[in-house]
Amino acid sequence: MGPEQASQLQAQYARRAGPIGLTVEELDFEHFPSKNGFPGIPVKAWIRFPNCAELVDGEVYAWTSKAAEVTWKDGPVTYRTWVWSSAVTRREDLNRANLGERADRDSNSK
Repeated sequence: MGPEQASQLQAQYARRAGPIGLTVEELDFEHFPSKNGFPGIPVKAWIRFPNCAELVDGEVYAWTSKAAEVTWKDGPVTYRTWVWSSAVTRREDLNRANLGERADRDSNSK
């Protein structure tokens, strides 16, 4: 097994341990209340796992002034975790589409 394969295997096992999200103390909802929106905002987000991080395509339905709750799928499993807002960027390709176009694109990708 080469170094690249070992790295990929390590990342796969780290993801099985689950994502590392922000703590309640870090979120501090008392001073930074969350806001909710629908439909979700398409984003790319860095999600931390033990010993690695992964850039995922996800959606944000809740946020504060300093954090965002990212929802994404990894195979059949849907995850949701809070990350710092600096770890999240909007996906430009979907921001230009209206809701109907986004819904059509999402249903065709399934």
